Amino acid sequence: MQLGLICSEFQGLAASELLATGLQRCGARMTLLSPDPPKNRKLDWLPLPPLQAASSELLHHFDAVGVLLEGEAAAEVRQVHRQAASLRQRPAVSLFSGPIRPLCGDALSADLLPRLGFELLCLQGDAQQQHLRWLLQNGAVAEQPSVSIGLWCLPTAPIGHSPSQAPLLVVLDQPQIPASPFANGVLHERLGAVARDCPHWQIRLQPDAPLPADPDHWPQSSLCWHHRQAQQAPANLQMGAAEDLIWALSQASACLGIGSDWLLPAMIWGKPTVVLADYGIRTDFNGPLFFGSGVMHRLSDCLPLERLQTLPGPNAAWLDSLGWAIADGPQRLLRALRRLSAAGDGR
Repeated sequence: MQLGLICSEFQGLAASELLATGLQRCGARMTLLSPDPPKNRKLDWLPLPPLQAASSELLHHFDAVGVLLEGEAAAEVRQVHRQAASLRQRPAVSLFSGPIRPLCGDALSADLLPRLGFELLCLQGDAQQQHLRWLLQNGAVAEQPSVSIGLWCLPTAPIGHSPSQAPLLVVLDQPQIPASPFANGVLHERLGAVARDCPHWQIRLQPDAPLPADPDHWPQSSLCWHHRQAQQAPANLQMGAAEDLIWALSQASACLGIGSDWLLPAMIWGKPTVVLADYGIRTDFNGPLFFGSGVMHRLSDCLPLERLQTLPGPNAAWLDSLGWAIADGPQRLLRALRRLSAAGDGR
């Protein structure tokens, strides 16, 4: 099949590359339509912003097109494409879409509702499928075809393990979580105290998404921003670069975060992982995603840091419900798209 993926921004492009690479291995011919180029140079790329791609005649050269944007933006692309196709008096191309993050609860509802009406939804696991059934029962739409294809938006394939010489705790820095500069300032101070009490550990503040190139423009709610302001930060409390995220996790002896999606790959790769419970389970902190994970602990429960190695691992049933148990996601998606294409040919 000839497939296109419309994407934008760091998270959408990164998720699209993962999915495109998996589909390409299964024999699909893939093209990314994005304003920014993919890191994988083996993927074909057209430098088109989403709405320009939506109205382009180029879309009619694909058997189907994935719209891998946030929910509202995805719905806008679908509307523009259908209007453009109608003006050209041509059938619209089959469009598929799905959450580009592992969402649940209210955040998942807000993301899924604008996507209802796509020819196919790509969900991640049973938890999202159950939520979709709940939305449909509440009368959002009568019917919505969907397929579960696993945690396609995050890297979960095994990676080589190259531990650092000193024990390394990777603390995932979400630039906008907590949104309060004061709260992140307090957390930075606490991490500094932990570093002083555990001088044989390295603690790395690791952004889970790119920060602005100019440090003066970093958000004040970022741990890295507070680290730059610190006058006497301990030498074993350091900053990492966003582009080194996977490398940092491969080196990590343990991983800690508030609600970063990247806690999931750390768990899957067997890293002792802690979801910081000091802030409670809040939707705006992505906390509901980790309810039932079994890895939520307060920072004080992790001290001294050697205790990280003895904490229980994640709940396997919870991970499976998110989609980790699905190993053939790209194949599932291709089969669903072929059925969709056959149904369209039969009309």
